[in-house]
Amino acid sequence: MSVERGSEERDQVPYRPALGELVGDADRRCLGVVKGELCGAWSLRSVTGGVEWVADAAHIRRASRAEHLIAGIALVNARSRGEIL
Repeated sequence: MSVERGSEERDQVPYRPALGELVGDADRRCLGVVKGELCGAWSLRSVTGGVEWVADAAHIRRASRAEHLIAGIALVNARSRGEIL
């Protein structure tokens, strides 16, 4: 007797974000903007700048609407403080 797996368990393809897209890094529990991809790992940078980090493709997820608002507020606050142009 064979047991068929559910559709959600079948060969799931990791999420592939576009360059410049805001994503969540589940491993670091933070948001980042996609800067590039190399060998299945994604290069991310904070919305307000700083040092890039590398995130495994398995830990990347789409940012929610609330996270987009949070990132936008962080960007506006950094601009008001003169940290970025």
